[in-house]
This record gives sequence, C-alpha cells and structure tokens, in this order.
Amino acid sequence: MNRRAQASNIGLVLLLALTIAGGGVVVAFGGSALTDVQDSSSIDRAEHAMTLLDARAAVVGLGEGSVQTVRLGGSSGGDYAAESESGWLRIRHTNYTAGETEEIYNASLGSVTYSKGETTVAYQGGGVWRQGPDGGASMVSPPEFHYRGTTLTLPVLRVRSADAASGDVRATIRRDGDLTRVYPNETGTATDGPGAPYDEPVDGETRQYVNPVRTGTVDVTVHSAYYEAWADYFRTRTTGNVSVDHDNRTATVVLETANEVGAFPLPEKGESIPIRGIAGGHSLTDFQTSIKKDSGTFNNIFVSFYVEDGDKAYEAAVGVPNGIGNNYCDGDEAGSATLTMDVYYHDASTPEGVHRWTNDSIPSDSGDVQLACDDGDTVIEIDFTGTEQNLTYGSSSITEDTAIDWDERNESATQSADPTTFAHTGDDGEDTTYDYGDRQNLRILSRHYFATFDSEFDLTVYHGPGNRGTSQISTSQSGGTLRYDTIAGTSYITYLHVTENNVTVELN
Repeated sequence: MNRRAQASNIGLVLLLALTIAGGGVVVAFGGSALTDVQDSSSIDRAEHAMTLLDARAAVVGLGEGSVQTVRLGGSSGGDYAAESESGWLRIRHTNYTAGETEEIYNASLGSVTYSKGETTVAYQGGGVWRQGPDGGASMVSPPEFHYRGTTLTLPVLRVRSADAASGDVRATIRRDGDLTRVYPNETGTATDGPGAPYDEPVDGETRQYVNPVRTGTVDVTVHSAYYEAWADYFRTRTTGNVSVDHDNRTATVVLETANEVGAFPLPEKGESIPIRGIAGGHSLTDFQTSIKKDSGTFNNIFVSFYVEDGDKAYEAAVGVPNGIGNNYCDGDEAGSATLTMDVYYHDASTPEGVHRWTNDSIPSDSGDVQLACDDGDTVIEIDFTGTEQNLTYGSSSITEDTAIDWDERNESATQSADPTTFAHTGDDGEDTTYDYGDRQNLRILSRHYFATFDSEFDLTVYHGPGNRGTSQISTSQSGGTLRYDTIAGTSYITYLHVTENNVTVELN
C-alpha cells in the first residue's frame, strides 16, 4: 500500500511540474504574441492619425485654412518627430530644341514621423508612407501628385519645422507664408523663341515659365526614405518612364511633352523638329514653312522635310529650277517660272514599293507652293496642309539627290505600288485606292502620311544640292508653323502646374 501511495505522489508531482512548465511556455509565447499585437495596433493607430494629419495639412497648406489641430493619440512607446530637411523633390525640363536642361524646382520636403521599433509611419509630400523592419516602403495614402489627361498638378507640401514628442500627442498645423506659384509663372518677359519654356534671366534672377510645355521631357525626382513607394505610385498614375536609384534613394518619373509645335525656327540642315504626342489618324492640322535665301546662291536649290522611323520613311521636297533662284525678285522671271515638288513614302515591312507623287509645273507666283520676295531676297513658301496644290501619283521629278535614296528603298519591294490604298477609314474621305496617274491635293497627302507614323518621330530638314545648301539658306530668317491634335496618354505632359505650400507642425 505504501509503495502505491508513494508512486501516486510522484506522479502527481510530475504532473504538476509539467503543468507549470507548460504554463510558463504558454505565458512566454502569449506575452510575445500580445506584444506583437499591441505593436501592430499602435502602428495601425499611427497610420490613421497620420492620414488625418495629411488631410488637415492639405487644408492649411492649400490655403483653405490657417490653423488645424489633430490629436495623434498615445504613442504607445513610440516617438513622433517633425523634420524640415528630410527628403527633397526636384522638377526639371529637358528642352529638345535648345538641348538644355532647366531645373524648375528643387527643395526639401520635410516630414512628420511616428517611429516604434523598426517601423516608421511618415507624412511627407502630402502623402503617408510606411517603412517596415525589412526596409521596404509602402504607401498608406497618396501624395499631392495629380495627373490627368496630359496635365500634371503638383502642389509641393513642405514641413518647415522641427519638433518631437511622445505620450498623448497633439499636432498643431499652421501655414508658413503665402503659397508660391512656381509654374506657370509669368512675371518675366516674353518667352525667348518657339519651344522655349523659360526665359533668360530678367534682372539677373527672374525666369518666366509658361504653358503649354513645349518639346522635350519633364521629369520629377523624389529623394526619400520611402522612394520605392513613391516609384510604385508614379507607376500607377502614369505610363511615363519610372526609374529608381537605390544608391541615392531616389524615384524619378519622366513624361514626354505632348503639344503642337506651333511656330518654329528652321533647324539647320540635318537637324529636326521633334513631333511628340501626335494623335492617331489625320491629326495634322497646320504645316507651313517659309525658307529665305541668304547671301549665297539660290539657283537650282531644293528643300525637303523627311522622316525615317523604323521601317517607314517619308519625304516632301520642293525644287527651284536653275536660273531663277537668284534673279526672281528682279521681276524678269516671276511670270514664267515654275517649281517642282515630289512626295515619297515607303514602308519596308510591306511588299509594296515606294509611293511617288509629283508636279513639275507649279506656277511660282501663287498657290500653296510658291516663291515670294522679302527685302529683295527670294523666299520659298510651302503650305503642306493647303488644298490648292495637286500632285500626280506614280513618278518623281526632283533630279537632285534627296535626303533618302528612294531608288535603293524600292529595290527591296516585291510588289508594285500601283495601285495603292489609303485606308484611314472616315478621315478625309478615305479609304481610297490610287492608280498611277491619279491626282490628289497636298493636304490629303501630308495628313495621310503623317498618320502612318507612331505618336513620336522627328521631322528632319534637308536641302541641296550638296553641302552648299548650308550657306544658301538663312535659317535665322526662315521658319514655319506646325500644329496637330495631341494624344491624351498617361506618358505625356502638356500643362504643368506647380506651387510651393509651406506648413509648420508643432507637436505637444
């Protein structure tokens, strides 16, 4: 009996020991889990508090109120801090015409952060961001970066104070100075030539910024601890070129300008007018040019505009016969002189040969293609979108070497271009089939062939004969107008609106 009682007591002791040990394990793991839940709960509360601060800061910063107060709540062992120099935002415009880059804006963003352990929740740039222990960042609420159609509106909300607090924290947000208009800003003088978005310094300091933004690209770069989340946001809002630089902790989005060129100075021979964001279909609305003789000879000259883009190529050339270029403005040749014009097109991805359109007897004194006089110098005037000038399909008349070797291009064709079909259904009366000998006006031809290219290409200037063409034309006194309907795509920009909006955040 005693042995059985002793065994029973030993079993009871072992059971109690196991129960106590198991309870300790449960308490240890339960305590850890409870701590994790509490930390997660405090982070979630901080996200909600920062989102509310974001909304109130927008009210103050965007001018709808001067003071707002937000109860951020208990910090639960974490810390709140306001900084004025954390992160920065930069906006640049690269101008293809001038080949220059203008830094439109570059300033610090500042931030308000809640940090607990290895997790941070931050208000910065008008958005709320979260960074976890692994260093990765995500967006809680979007920044003040509004992109719609081809318009970018960017009110830069900056925190301009430094403070810190813990415990039960309240934030007081105040406007710091007046809203500053960055772009557009028309306080300077008139714009310095077509394609220029900014002026030379006025009184050594002021530059003028105007809409629409013409030519080149606009890029927005953010340097931030949360740069990867900024990049993700740029990708969701645009189809622009988004990149990250991990070494410098930056995110950049690049948007192509999408705007009619408008008035343009004639580029030098071999240089181009950039076409960016041209809409599909027959979107070319106005293309005219005026090309003036300089002190050199203008005899036997021809000028052309051409495009080479992938498999497709186009060229429109006007020739001035020998003997009238220099003497035309004397009056002796004006009545009897004639000009020559050719239009060419080829798509190497098809078996069809080169399209050739020509007119070798254009009266020089009137119409969409003509000669004129300016201070005694001869001027070639061409309206590529006029309806008065007809060309005949099937042959060419320009005898000089054009920018593109059309005979060489034609060698690759396995099918005649007779007949050919213009198949932009509903545009300018197409689709239409042309046989050799058929006629069509220059406007239809220009609009059709421009429509065969994608939304971006370069229209390049050429003239001859030979290299003497560079001294025969006065590029400074020549130019034109080019307008077209633009595409409404999420990688293009036409209008830019930037303001600087400063706030202070006091933590109590």
